[in-house]
Amino acid sequence: MLSLKTIAASYTLSAKLDPEKCEKLIEALGIRRSTILDYVYPNNIKLSAAHLRLTPYKDIKSFIEDCCRLIDMAIQSGSQLLLLPHLLGLVPLSVDKPSMSLATSLIEDLCKGQTPPANLRARFGSVMDKLSDFLFDCYYNIFLLLAHKYNIYIAAGSTYVATSQGIFCRSYLFSPDSDEAFFQDKITLSPTERALGIQPGNELKIFDSKIGKLAILADTDGSFYECYKAAKALGAQLVLTPALSSEQFSHNPRYNASLMNAQHYNLYTVRSSFYSTGETLPAFRGASGIYAPLLMTRDLNGVVVHNHESDETGGVLSSRIDPPRLLDNMDVYSHHRNPLFYERMMKETYPGFFKGTLPSPTVVPSYVPQEKPEEAGAAPQETANEPEASEENAAQV
Repeated sequence: MLSLKTIAASYTLSAKLDPEKCEKLIEALGIRRSTILDYVYPNNIKLSAAHLRLTPYKDIKSFIEDCCRLIDMAIQSGSQLLLLPHLLGLVPLSVDKPSMSLATSLIEDLCKGQTPPANLRARFGSVMDKLSDFLFDCYYNIFLLLAHKYNIYIAAGSTYVATSQGIFCRSYLFSPDSDEAFFQDKITLSPTERALGIQPGNELKIFDSKIGKLAILADTDGSFYECYKAAKALGAQLVLTPALSSEQFSHNPRYNASLMNAQHYNLYTVRSSFYSTGETLPAFRGASGIYAPLLMTRDLNGVVVHNHESDETGGVLSSRIDPPRLLDNMDVYSHHRNPLFYERMMKETYPGFFKGTLPSPTVVPSYVPQEKPEEAGAAPQETANEPEASEENAAQV
């Protein structure tokens, strides 16, 4: 019965996402080409990150018009690149009720945690087999055409792509100078993606653009220090992170890996997220913003521009950056090492992140650091009657 529903959904979705129809809708908008990439000064680059409300669309025309609204806002601010949220390529599913019903049913069963993983993987594979081609063609053609029409770089989030090697989570950067988009496969998969049989990427790529050397770290890739370290080693100046988070504190800089890694690896980082109220779709509270090393920001806090509240009105956040200045930035803490701090930070931050990616029944232990009397300023206590130190404590000493 599921296969019949999937086949029926593929017919209705293919009619609504027809590439020729999408092209005619874009042509009818009368888009005026900008000149922002005709003359690029390396020390005066401007970027935009979309903070986008996740909502269903009644038709593909509404989706295209909303994307054009964000691009227009970015161009009016003088931006040469616009970053859009993670899994934006799946949003056109919402224009077709049968297709959306299949996706919603799969998500609900996944969150309940009662369906065997093999069944979920088979259902997801069946849906991707019938629907992914229509979704991908629609997504790819729309943003490639918009990048050419507007003359702007568009990092259009990501989508799931079915290939001969399996299903990948793939992020795309569309350039007005090329008919082929730069892409990056997601390397660090979430537990949900592993349960669905998504395949991890095996290579981190660098895109050498007019505005600098770029890397894309989608969602979980943008949450781990190792990925930023690899990007920096490959010569990246700017790291783009399309994100999708349900962690309620993710808008707080303390949980914002993009901000922290801008300091750690002397990079500019950009983050774009969905947000939603949770009325018709799952609640997302992600942060969006642009970040830089501490000494290169006005308030010396690493924040160039940032949405400070998780439910802040959607739009684009724009700011200027100066990539060549990274070479002159002196970080007085660049050679400082504090193993105990890193250990505590990982135990606190990583479980906090995974709590937002795992199905709701999953329990993730929290970490509460224990304050030592010496650290609190109290006098050392007598240790004559105390038990011997454990191996773990001995290792820390």
